[in-house]
Amino acid sequence: MTARPLTIEEIEEAAQGFKEDLQRAANRAVRQKGTDKALAALESIEAINSFVYTLKMRAGSDLHRAAWPARARSVHIPAGVNEASKKRAKKAKKEPG
Repeated sequence: MTARPLTIEEIEEAAQGFKEDLQRAANRAVRQKGTDKALAALESIEAINSFVYTLKMRAGSDLHRAAWPARARSVHIPAGVNEASKKRAKKAKKEPG
């Protein structure tokens, strides 16, 4: 049997299964008044969510682009404009207030 890397989708499916199991454990702990166990299970769910989110970000997912409006885009500032801006800032610092 040869090993192959898992896809993000496969990892998400496995994470979803783990989260469902942890949610059931949290529910059971609440019914049994085991708040420490319930809290631990809920924190584990948060850790799994954080792991999957970080994994997507590092894998080059477009998820991070959802925070930017559709019309937003990076702007290239030409070197000449950038230098002129720096000169103007230096001149403003030298002039008395």
